[in-house]
Amino acid sequence: MPDNPREATLRHCVEEVARRLTEANLWFGHGTDNAWDEAVWLVMCAADITISENVIDWQQTLSTAQGCAVTNLANQRITSRQPLAYLVGHAWFAGYRFDVDSRVIVPRSHLGEWIVEQLQPWLDPALVMEALDLCTGSGCIAIALALEFPEATIDATDLSAEALVVANQNVERHGVSDRVHLFEGDLLEPISDRCYNLIVCNPPYVDATTMTTLPDEYQHEPAIAFAGGEDGLAIVRRLLADVEPRLMAGGSLFVEVGAAASQVELAWPTVPFTWLVSDDGDPVIFLLSKEELRLHQHKFTKC
Repeated sequence: MPDNPREATLRHCVEEVARRLTEANLWFGHGTDNAWDEAVWLVMCAADITISENVIDWQQTLSTAQGCAVTNLANQRITSRQPLAYLVGHAWFAGYRFDVDSRVIVPRSHLGEWIVEQLQPWLDPALVMEALDLCTGSGCIAIALALEFPEATIDATDLSAEALVVANQNVERHGVSDRVHLFEGDLLEPISDRCYNLIVCNPPYVDATTMTTLPDEYQHEPAIAFAGGEDGLAIVRRLLADVEPRLMAGGSLFVEVGAAASQVELAWPTVPFTWLVSDDGDPVIFLLSKEELRLHQHKFTKC
């Protein structure tokens, strides 16, 4: 907050916080990707200003109490290096709010960009009645699927019992407990012989070298959500080797691999992956149909 209360408009406070965040050399990548956007989120949360309002009065003056709350939250963000989502207790994904804490990775999957479009044009939404979300974490992907595919039932698995406590909290928050079912266990193991029209997965895909150089903010998140083995593909290999029987005829598999996309292409150069490209122009999610998985199964099982 500025020394002169008359200057303590919302815009001025956001500008001041953005400056402080920039000077502190923080890492932005947990719901925002720059200091300004994170400052807007921080100030509005601390000052209890509704973020979802379409029209924001940038010239509104913040009270002394609001200013103190902003300063305290900014100080916490800078000194602790925790993701802002943990400090405020929530994050946004696919347009929906989710409760989060250090038991789960902060929601930021690229899958959200396409779930709001019902994964079109790669998928006929009318055909999706049974879906599966692997490595669900906070449950954000499974819940977003349930909200965007209102006729579908969604199963979701995770190895972490602690993560599933948070996921269940979010399932209850969004009122989808009748259609989203959570299972504890390793990848496909908890679902027995169930089959699905759609399977999505945002697995750990950070390689061993990169794990040692992650920014401080990432150290507050569960390492199990990142570590993908030596080349980042340990979980992906297991999934591709086992998933085909769990897809119904005409079913589709969507897997987010982010920066490991080049490793996927190197590992299976003759597999015809369809790549979904992020807003930044990077291939981040691959798509394979059940038929493609079956045709190339021998390549996955021997890799």
